[in-house]
Amino acid sequence: MLDHPALRRIGAHAWAALGIVGIAVVVWFVLSRLSIVVVPLLLALFPAAALSPAAEWLKSHGVPRALAALLVVLGGFAVLSGIVAAIVPPFVAQAPGLADSVGEALVRLEPTIQKLPGVGSDTSLAELAEQVMGSWGGLAAGVGRDLINVLTGLVLLIVALFFYLYDGGRMVHATLRFVPRQHRAFAAEAADRLWGTIGGFLRGQTVVALIDAVLIGIGLALLQVPLALPLAVLVFFGAYLPFIGAVLTGLLATLVALADSGPALALATLGIVVVVQQVEGNLIEPVVMGRVVRLPPFAVIVAISVGATLLGVLGAFLAVPVTAAAVQISEIVRERASPDAEDEPDDSGADASGA
Repeated sequence: MLDHPALRRIGAHAWAALGIVGIAVVVWFVLSRLSIVVVPLLLALFPAAALSPAAEWLKSHGVPRALAALLVVLGGFAVLSGIVAAIVPPFVAQAPGLADSVGEALVRLEPTIQKLPGVGSDTSLAELAEQVMGSWGGLAAGVGRDLINVLTGLVLLIVALFFYLYDGGRMVHATLRFVPRQHRAFAAEAADRLWGTIGGFLRGQTVVALIDAVLIGIGLALLQVPLALPLAVLVFFGAYLPFIGAVLTGLLATLVALADSGPALALATLGIVVVVQQVEGNLIEPVVMGRVVRLPPFAVIVAISVGATLLGVLGAFLAVPVTAAAVQISEIVRERASPDAEDEPDDSGADASGA
C-alpha cells in the first residue's frame, strides 16, 4: 500500500515543495541582510524598463550606447528636478499660514474629536499633537542615522539605472547561460514578458498619475485651495501606490481645505477628489493599464495589503507589478502546457540559445 506509485509521486512532489520553500526562505534571509544593495538594484529596474524605449530609439539613430544611456538618465533627473523646483518654493512660502489655519481648525474640531471612540473627554489635541510629534521625532532621528545608507542606495540606484540602459540586454543573455538549456527558451520568454510588464506598468501608471494630478490640481485651483500645486504633485506621486496613495493624498487635500476655509470648501474638495478618482478608476485606468496589468481590483487590494505587511511602503509599490509578473509567468506555463504548443519549445529554444 505504501509503495503505491501515486503515493510515491505525492511524496516526491511534497519533498520538492519543501525544498523550494527552504530555498526561498534562505534567499529571503540573505536578501534581507543585503537590502542596502538589493533594494536599489531592484528599484532601478522600474525606471530602466520604462526608459529603455527612449534609449533604444537613441541607439537606433546612431547615438553610442553609453551616451544614449547617459542622456536618458540625465533627462529623467532633469524632469525630477523640475518637479521638485515646482513643489518646494510654494510649499515653503505658504507653510506658515497653513500651520496657523490647521491650528485654528483643530481647536474648532476638538469637541468633536473628544467624542470619538477611544478618545477621552479630558484629552486635548495639544497632548495628541505632542504624541504624534514625539513619534515623528523618533522617526526623523532614525532617518538621520540612516542618511548615509540612503545616500549610498541612491548612488547605487543611479549607477544601476545607467548600466541597465547601457548593457541590459547583455546582462540578460549572460544570466540565461546559467539556465539549463532545456529551460532556456522558457526563461527568455519569461524575462521578455516581465521586462515588458514592468516598463508598461510604470509608463501606464505615470500617465494615470499625470491625469489625476492635472484634473485635481485644476479643481483645487478653481476652488482657491492653498498649496494647490504642491498638492497636485503629491497626488501625482501618490498615484504610484494604487488605492492607498489616492486615499491619502485626497484626505490631505481635504484637510488643507478644511483648515483654510472650513467645512464647505472641504466638502467641495472631497467631491472633486472622489469624482476624479472614480473617472480614473472606471474609465482612464482600465484603458491605459488594462493590457499591462490584467488584475481585478480585489486582487490589487489584496496584493498591496500583503506587500505592505511584508515590506512596508516598498512592498505596497512592488505588489502590483510583482503580482502581474506572476500572472504573466503562469500564462506562459499554461501556453506551453497546451497541446498546440508541444512542438514550439525546440524552435524557441534554438533561438534563445543562439541569442
